[in-house]
Amino acid sequence: MATKKQTDFAFHQLGQVLRDLETDLRWKLDGSVRIPEAWHQIAQGRQEPAKAKVTLRIDADVIAFFRSMGQGHLTRMNAVLRAFMLARLAEVVKGEAEYQLSPKETMSRLRGELAAVMDAQDRSAKAAEDEMAQAAKYFPTLRKLKPLWEDKTGG
Repeated sequence: MATKKQTDFAFHQLGQVLRDLETDLRWKLDGSVRIPEAWHQIAQGRQEPAKAKVTLRIDADVIAFFRSMGQGHLTRMNAVLRAFMLARLAEVVKGEAEYQLSPKETMSRLRGELAAVMDAQDRSAKAAEDEMAQAAKYFPTLRKLKPLWEDKTGG
């Protein structure tokens, strides 16, 4: 039996996953070129789907969860993916999560975003300083060449 802390953690993780899905689905993909033609064929087809061998990386906790249910964990994972696919195609899942961030989560996200912006600004300023330092190496040579250029061009 899961503890209250584990349940709360799972709930918040679920909220994050749903928000991430919502971001993907928010683009109003109906009729969009972002939906592969094969998806439309899948939605309309009734034949038994062929199996395709793929290699993918799955989070360790996800695979442990499915393996803990015993033999047939890959079939169960396929069933979960199929359920999501069909729910999305049937427009049961539209990406409209009702999860609200807690004030602590909101502050944490804002801090992260601000830190990222400040870091980008620092990198940009450093790059500009490096570029100026690089250009400064050529100033003495340019000062020597400037009178020669002016003499030659009459300027």
